[in-house]
Amino acid sequence: MKENHLYKETGILLEGGAMRSIFSAGVLDFLLEQGIRIPNVLAVSAGAYAGMNYVSGQKGRVVESNILYLKKEKYVGLRTFLKTGALFDMDLLFDRLPRQIIPFDFKAFFASPSRFITSTVNCNTGETVYHDSFQDEEHLLRVCRAANSLPLIAKIVEIAGEPMLDGGMADAIPIQKALEEGWKKIIVVLTREADYRKKPKELYARTIKRVYSAYPAFIQTVEQRARKYNEALETIAKLEKEGKALVIRPKGMTVANHECNVEKLLKYYEHGKERAKERFPELKEFLNH
Repeated sequence: MKENHLYKETGILLEGGAMRSIFSAGVLDFLLEQGIRIPNVLAVSAGAYAGMNYVSGQKGRVVESNILYLKKEKYVGLRTFLKTGALFDMDLLFDRLPRQIIPFDFKAFFASPSRFITSTVNCNTGETVYHDSFQDEEHLLRVCRAANSLPLIAKIVEIAGEPMLDGGMADAIPIQKALEEGWKKIIVVLTREADYRKKPKELYARTIKRVYSAYPAFIQTVEQRARKYNEALETIAKLEKEGKALVIRPKGMTVANHECNVEKLLKYYEHGKERAKERFPELKEFLNH
């Protein structure tokens, strides 16, 4: 396959999952190694961090910035929460790291022929907002920060005067959005194993109601999250049978959302590369027919 080969009417959908998205980074780095550049990248939550590095063509940057950097600074955990008001150090992840410490290639990102789409949820309306146009570096980082801001463990981020949180709260696997885009072939990268189904969590729901009482529409959206997630999995399974989707997911291995053990994360990243390699013959056939 030729370098930078783009497949028309094809998109890749990346589930989030905080540190579980290290798996997605492994999948995407394998694709970069094979010279496969998908023209549409729809990334949810932490999937956006992996996805933006795929669009900029920076193979291995997620390993350097998200995994190996933990040896220098533990940017996730209770201490970080007490210090910053967020479980993850968002200033580090969406300011100092990409701008100074391990530079993100903004020039390559904005020049890329691949279209990058990520999502937030508007707390006032409870609706998903998709972002695929970015004014400048500051705007891109702010949107990605909002896209990664989970309720309770991160602060609300304002975009164009509207309060935003992680888009995965409204639509964790936006397969309908992919279909609305008209993509005829959809690569779906999930960060949960095949038998996973989301269950409503009563305590979590009560806490959301209490903390975000000023945003009733957002509360209603969160209440539908598990149902919408499981329905998306059903739709994807149907598309798989029809030959319209190809799914890459972990098998026999997982990590916690807040995992900060470097060795475990490196193994999970490699697992992503291995799973992509295992499916590569099918992927080539899927893309070329």
